[in-house]
Amino acid sequence: MDPFVVKNQLRMDKNYWSKVEPKVKEIARKAENFQDWKPGEVLDYAITIASYLVSKDLRTNQIRKILEMVRNVELKVKTGRDEDIRDDVVRIRLLLAYTVGRSQKNTKEALEHLYMVLEPILKKMSEDNNFAVNNFGKFFDFLQAIVAYHRFLGGKEK
Repeated sequence: MDPFVVKNQLRMDKNYWSKVEPKVKEIARKAENFQDWKPGEVLDYAITIASYLVSKDLRTNQIRKILEMVRNVELKVKTGRDEDIRDDVVRIRLLLAYTVGRSQKNTKEALEHLYMVLEPILKKMSEDNNFAVNNFGKFFDFLQAIVAYHRFLGGKEK
């Protein structure tokens, strides 16, 4: 997927979200097998989700809050502390649900779709610490790519 092509499509089509929404739902269905996603798939899915979020006018700061919490857990995993991170993952799930719940009407749908993709991955991590530790770096990279492409594709800060 070429992000420059996506960026041009976003500029030209105000209803771009309607074309991408079925793809986001498909990614959500595939999320239960997150561990099997190849690096190219992770990148394509991140671009697809980011383009959907931009087309729905979601602000970067709304995703960045989630990314910050994920980053703290990523540091814990990276430093090699042999800890159970399931409680941290549960807190991320709560923050994600809270973020969706308190969102304004105009951004709620975008955040709900992001939730649909992230929740199955986080749920699996909260149930299995080995899965969480082995896949958390990939999850962090995925979320970081969504934020990066959101900005690249023209997502606004505030």
